[in-house]
Amino acid sequence: MKSPVHARAARRQRDRGVALILVMLAVLVLSALVAAMVFSARSETLASYNYKLDTQADYLAKAGIQEALNWFRSQGYQPVLESQASTYYQVTSDGGPYNLYTANASPVLCSSGCSSNGSQVQLIGILGSGSTNYPNIANSSGTLVATAFSQALSNVRVTGNTGNSGTFSVNAVLVNYQTVNSPVCAQSWIAKPCPVETWLITSQGTWTGNSGSSGTIAKTVETAIIQPIFLPYWSDALYGYCSVSMGGSAGTCTDSFNSALGAYAGGNNHTASGACDSASTNVIAAGANVGANGGVSLGSNVAVAGDVLIGSGAPAGCAANGFSGNASSVLGEVITGPHVEPPALPSFPSDLSSSDTPSYSSSVALPLPSVNPWPSTFPSSYTPPLSGFTGGPCGQGDSCDGSASEPFMINSISIASTNVVQLIGGPNIYSPVYYDIYNLGESGQAQIQVSGYVVLNVENSLSLTGNGITNGISTDIPPEAVQINYAGTSASIGGNGAVSAVVTAPNATVSLGGGGSSGYMVGAIRAANVFLQGGYPVHYDIQLNRLGGGTLSVPVVSAYSRKKF
Repeated sequence: MKSPVHARAARRQRDRGVALILVMLAVLVLSALVAAMVFSARSETLASYNYKLDTQADYLAKAGIQEALNWFRSQGYQPVLESQASTYYQVTSDGGPYNLYTANASPVLCSSGCSSNGSQVQLIGILGSGSTNYPNIANSSGTLVATAFSQALSNVRVTGNTGNSGTFSVNAVLVNYQTVNSPVCAQSWIAKPCPVETWLITSQGTWTGNSGSSGTIAKTVETAIIQPIFLPYWSDALYGYCSVSMGGSAGTCTDSFNSALGAYAGGNNHTASGACDSASTNVIAAGANVGANGGVSLGSNVAVAGDVLIGSGAPAGCAANGFSGNASSVLGEVITGPHVEPPALPSFPSDLSSSDTPSYSSSVALPLPSVNPWPSTFPSSYTPPLSGFTGGPCGQGDSCDGSASEPFMINSISIASTNVVQLIGGPNIYSPVYYDIYNLGESGQAQIQVSGYVVLNVENSLSLTGNGITNGISTDIPPEAVQINYAGTSASIGGNGAVSAVVTAPNATVSLGGGGSSGYMVGAIRAANVFLQGGYPVHYDIQLNRLGGGTLSVPVVSAYSRKKF
């Protein structure tokens, strides 16, 4: 047996070197931690640096999108105009009198004048990504559009200083093309109707670091959709700046048709009155919206073939608020819409109501103005009844020629029995004949017949309860051939006849219906308040969405995305 002394000595012998091992393990662990910290710090530094480079390239790509937007808004760009559309692009006409076009495919295909006819229309600024394929047309400076695009948006260098620099390049593909009727285009140098184009923009940002370098340190690609925004003025069958109310025991309705395809229900007038006729040809149970800034009220036996839109910001004194009625009467949906501002009232000459200004109470055909002769291209089926006349109704001492600045002046048109007043208009919506009328009324079986395009500015009273307003060439002309701008506070439209017109009455309560079993309206109405009842339907022409005018903005970005590598 070992003594205690010898036992302790043996244990010390066995433990010799453990401390060294523990120290070495501690050093190893600490070294690993330090190495991990160094690696992490370096990785984060590299990641931060890469992020910086990526961000710099990303901002270059964003700059390319903004520059492309600016370029499409500038005089450097020249779109294909409505008069050129069928020559250069594969498009289809709507068949209407304004010959509005819509592209046959997306992207839009070039039919002639391009380097590769039958291929998509595109402008290429990114080297190696394809070839430009745009019609051989020049901008207002005489430079070919394709050349101007390349000069403005291919390999454009952006430099902060000699060590911080990069480039962007842009491609643009035309994904949609159509034309719309906008009296005032966003760019005054574009002829009417206006082209509305949708472009897919691809912008490539390349960070080179040094301003003199052509190498690539970082690259980013972003895409965007740019297009102008068109807000049609006549987008609804009925709109109240305060309210719209539809009801009555006989019920009433709104529906749509396409004037480019002919008359409502194929021209069968018996189907145009009473209930809306969804079974006949060229009748659409959609699109005939009803809206108001204040409220819309629907009674029993009512059908709205579209949406009900409740706007915001009802005018002062308007008690109407929101939607009331049975939502099942609405074929679309009850939705929140934008606030609609009423237009300015027309101005009138001070002597319009005087006895010096002519009035008419029996049949008469008012003459053409001498400054607006009928063109040879006007439909051959129509012959103006008074083509030999060169004057027009005016007040004594007044000079008027039927133009917007010198409209014809009429104190009163007040006809009854079977009297007919013929108003001669212009050859197209851009050249209407203007009439300023103090009082406009018809009753019994009297009728107002319009031949061509007219604008009727009515100051004091408006009552159309006879046989309505018709157009002498109604198969060729849509409802806005007769534009009625009313400045009074109360108007009546009804009776046995059809009223084919668009009516603006921002201060008035317009009452439709009553007085006959075969009356109806083709067109649209905007008024302070609209009351529709008595089995009097409203047939909205969906062509008003493009034909009836509206506002057209400059191109804006409507969608955006970033490609990942």
